[in-house]
Amino acid sequence: MKSSLLVLVACLFVAGCSGGSGQATVAATKTSTVQPSPTVALEQAARTAIEQNAKVSDYVLSNNAIPSWASQSTAGPALAGLRGSAAQRKKARVRVRVLASSVKIHSIRLNPSYLSATASIVDEGRVRVYKNGRQEGRTMTLKEPAQVALHRVGSETRFVVWKLTVVK
Repeated sequence: MKSSLLVLVACLFVAGCSGGSGQATVAATKTSTVQPSPTVALEQAARTAIEQNAKVSDYVLSNNAIPSWASQSTAGPALAGLRGSAAQRKKARVRVRVLASSVKIHSIRLNPSYLSATASIVDEGRVRVYKNGRQEGRTMTLKEPAQVALHRVGSETRFVVWKLTVVK
């Protein structure tokens, strides 16, 4: 064990010295941060908004209430639609239990001005509906293709889902 340690120390010493000058060589490493292009960053921001909006939608389905964090990903007619559907379910004493949920993003197109974007998605899931605390029917499987309109938030690299239209 001691001999292998000595060999290691000797190798490090030899590797650290430059050919007889008596000065140690210092390897300088530069770290560079690669900034993604604005297009890539904005597409990722749109993707994030769509995924967060799906979480908001699941929360609203399960709780019939809009969470305080909904405005981080959803605004305009999309948020108004969530409020309206939650109020209708609450009034009818209907609850939806989300058993599984996923959103698949097929495409994202940025507007040339970078102020808005559109996306083609498919929202899939399994839900169970309850009315007055009792299960209504069987578990339902949902598969809803939709077009999503997104608006950029000021000059930030952030989008919100503005309008969601189910494609039939």
